[in-house]
Amino acid sequence: MDGPQLDRTSPVPLYLQIKEWMLDQIRTGRWPQRYKLPAEEDLAGAVGVSRGTLRKAIAELVREGVLHQIHGKGTFVTAGGIEQPLAQRLSAFSELLEERGIRYSTRVLQQRVEEPAGRVASLLRLEPGQQVVHLARIRLVESCPVAYMENYVPVHLAPGLERVDFARQGLFRTLEQDYGLTLAWGQRTFEALGAEGEVAEYLELPAGAPVFYIQQVVYLDDGRPVEFSDVWLRGDRFRLSAVIRRPREGRGEGRGREPAGLPRGLQPAGAGLEPGRPAPAGAWPDPSGAKLCF
Repeated sequence: MDGPQLDRTSPVPLYLQIKEWMLDQIRTGRWPQRYKLPAEEDLAGAVGVSRGTLRKAIAELVREGVLHQIHGKGTFVTAGGIEQPLAQRLSAFSELLEERGIRYSTRVLQQRVEEPAGRVASLLRLEPGQQVVHLARIRLVESCPVAYMENYVPVHLAPGLERVDFARQGLFRTLEQDYGLTLAWGQRTFEALGAEGEVAEYLELPAGAPVFYIQQVVYLDDGRPVEFSDVWLRGDRFRLSAVIRRPREGRGEGRGREPAGLPRGLQPAGAGLEPGRPAPAGAWPDPSGAKLCF
């Protein structure tokens, strides 16, 4: 096993460098789901650090749900449950799975240009006569459907999007790489529901089975909405997580700065805009900068 190239002069702590290396092992499939990590002593020797430093890296990944430990048996790459962060960077569902080293496939159910319904037109701020590309897909993990997604993108922002092979390509990456759009931030609302109708059918669930419903609007860096989506996640395959902080009222602290010790890559709710950069006009729905609905 090839260990990481550690930079001992870097301001990034060694345990975080090891954490990133371990995530890379998972992303690339070298450590697949349910893989048992080598014994601590062997792994620490392979990466060239103390067992204490290694334990800090492992503890981070255990806390994030990437690894789990079984007393007397060892540390394993987590399989099954997928963690959906509430307060993190704007990521596509496919990117979340890839970061967790989870192999998935996509089934495209619908991909066409159409007139938007009133709700879609309103959220995307469309003028009368403007059309959208309507994309409906199912994500499958280990041949099991785990997410059903419906996405709407204004045709004038991404002409020809209806011809892209979304069984192989991700929507966010396509918008950024093929159309040169800058996806800056988004707002999501979460709701717990019982599966009904097509949702139950597509996710292969009995009627009334629990699902997480997510409504999302994504905005460009100039404040224009570029994508609206309805997403349903199987309740038996997902859990929600959040990084939260308590405001320090009256002391002038905790505003506009990242809390000390916040894990690398995580930001408080409302992430997506650069620190110190004002939101585009009309961007945030309330003065607090972000809102989660349950």
